[in-house]
Amino acid sequence: MSTSLVVWIGALVTLGAFSYLFKENFVYRAVEHIYVGASAGYAITMGYNNLVLKAWEPTVEKGQYQLIVPVLLGLMLFAPYMGSGLAWMRRYPLSFIIGIGAGITIRSAIIEQFVKQIAATALPLNSVNNIVIVIGVVTVLSYFFFTLRRTPLLNGSSELGKWIIMVTFGAAFGNAVMGRISLLIGRVQFLFRDWIHLIKS
Repeated sequence: MSTSLVVWIGALVTLGAFSYLFKENFVYRAVEHIYVGASAGYAITMGYNNLVLKAWEPTVEKGQYQLIVPVLLGLMLFAPYMGSGLAWMRRYPLSFIIGIGAGITIRSAIIEQFVKQIAATALPLNSVNNIVIVIGVVTVLSYFFFTLRRTPLLNGSSELGKWIIMVTFGAAFGNAVMGRISLLIGRVQFLFRDWIHLIKS
């Protein structure tokens, strides 16, 4: 077995997390609390490092006084915790956050996804793959035509689109399951290779 304290801690925490598969118990709850506490501690540490490296040092030591504005906006987010009379100050940084976030989201959704998906579908029908992609996209879109008068052609196209949607969801679910299984394999390899050395690398 391993003589490393870090490996032992990782193995015991892994076994404690896996114990939930049999029954919820004290060990699992303890591991869950440790995980949440470690995540909170890591977030606090990263926040402190960002405050020192990206706000304090550039402003005080390098004279980049233009950073005072975003620092003040960030501090205004904590105004409700300093008294109920100061809660209104939180609206200004939130308006910046929501506005910038909406702008980035709209740009990425329209330009990066919508337009590129249309361009990726506008393919020349010179191969079987291109034909399948174009037919799949057209039939899936026809499934969502709820305002048009139903015709036999539209009914057949929407039915094919429904089957394509189900196959796509099945493939996505299978991919998610494979991802979880790969994580499980990684943990099992850690236990049997790094902890108790039953697997020789």
